[in-house]
Amino acid sequence: MNTAYYNGNIYVERGRFVTAMYVKDGIIEKIGTDREILANLPADATKTDLGGKTVVPGINDSHLHIQSVGQTLSRVMLNGTKSVGDMISAGREFLKNHTLGRGEVLLGHGWNQDYFTDEIRMPTRYDLDEISKEIPIIFTRACGHICVANSKALELAGITKETEAVAGGVIYKDENGQPNGLISENSQYQVSKIVPRRTVEKISNDFIVGMKYARSQGITSLQSNDIKVADWQLTAKGIEHLYATYPDALRLYEQCNLGNLTEYKKFLDRGYKTGTGDDMFKYGPLKLFVDGSLGARTALMRKPYADDDTTCGVSTISQEDFNAIVKFADDNGCQVVTHCIGDGAIDLVLNGYESVIKNGENKNRHRGIHVQITDREMLQRFKDSDILAEVQPIFIDYDMNVVEDRVGRELANQSYAFGDLYRMGVHVSYGTDSPVEDLNPWHNIYCAVTRKNLAGTKTYRRDQRVDIYDAVDMYTTASAYASFEENKKGRLLPGYFADFAVLDRNIFQITPEEVRDTICLKTVLAGRTIYEK
Repeated sequence: MNTAYYNGNIYVERGRFVTAMYVKDGIIEKIGTDREILANLPADATKTDLGGKTVVPGINDSHLHIQSVGQTLSRVMLNGTKSVGDMISAGREFLKNHTLGRGEVLLGHGWNQDYFTDEIRMPTRYDLDEISKEIPIIFTRACGHICVANSKALELAGITKETEAVAGGVIYKDENGQPNGLISENSQYQVSKIVPRRTVEKISNDFIVGMKYARSQGITSLQSNDIKVADWQLTAKGIEHLYATYPDALRLYEQCNLGNLTEYKKFLDRGYKTGTGDDMFKYGPLKLFVDGSLGARTALMRKPYADDDTTCGVSTISQEDFNAIVKFADDNGCQVVTHCIGDGAIDLVLNGYESVIKNGENKNRHRGIHVQITDREMLQRFKDSDILAEVQPIFIDYDMNVVEDRVGRELANQSYAFGDLYRMGVHVSYGTDSPVEDLNPWHNIYCAVTRKNLAGTKTYRRDQRVDIYDAVDMYTTASAYASFEENKKGRLLPGYFADFAVLDRNIFQITPEEVRDTICLKTVLAGRTIYEK
């Protein structure tokens, strides 16, 4: 369908807006004034009045987990719980209203002990036992890097006093040496293996649920990590089934977590190289992890934590092994993206990338994800080697409450330096890491342009603010650059995909604080409306 959109406030680039555009076969053919676009329209063209509303390119979340978003919407929602008691109540309430099938596990996501108001502690197996001792239960923290399992889940997983954690993981013990139910990083698989194997159809449906929510927020492109080493073949089949059967799928550039070199070689042997696919779905980069999260104290630091000098966090891979898999990927023309939060983790990642980048030419556009705890030297290394930074401004909503306690005032005052990275010329793109945080892009942009928490009561590193134009660009053009699509995605220009969002307010004229409450009225993908409020 060919459509002329008119009477709008269409964002083209900083300081440049047009009122109309003509879309043909899903591609923008022409932009300009209403008169220019409406004159001499083909007989079969339709007209859509934008009602004076502001239009921005479709949002491109450069890092999230969309399948997990879909799964989370079908699990016990623990976001907002204020105590261990709240978690117990949420689990009991879920079981009242849902019947689990034989062999199923009660799953939940989103708890954060730092928000607890009675006592700030992590839950244990004994807390979850108050929900049920017969049904296996696994509740994952908001960060996704630590979970708690009840006694039944530990029993089924065979986790006992004698069980050793796998490399890069931790099974936490109580004073008697018994597992207390808390399990972090790579060891989470030691308990999650009891979750029934998924089907192709179930995987596809998880994506559908997540994508339905995403498009209601003006999102048209996702750079999502869903493929994992344990079951990558099944997940790949689920994604391929999705695009074969579901016409309203969003554009997907899949980040593939295959840190096992043997499995990654098998993956490439199947032809799944970075960029394989079409304009709707492509296999993207190799996704790696080198540490955990700040909240769980598993982010890898160069020095011990300021509030726990017994630990520097968790390293999930050695420098030698990281360098080896990065080199293999790079030699095969594949992109690498790596989760790195602590300064020790970022240092490790930079070392690995710099070993394959020659003369500052990062031809495969390797990226660091999160890039939170930094100093000035690290920022310069990103610039000098042209390494991309994939960041989440929304993280400061929570992290500003703990970062100084975790890493000390001096380092906290150098960290989350997303504004500096951008101004230095580093390719910075925005994502949410959803379901770690909600995938609402307007909350993310609000944090970027204000550096305030969502409540508007606290500010962290005000000097790292960017303006609304830069924030939108980092969510659109910069995200497109991260997936090698900057010449066809991220701008509303002739020759680009007709992917855009119609908003309820002019975000370019309101105060930065008002951006938080922005609502998407319509989402258009390839010239076709896929969401309308």
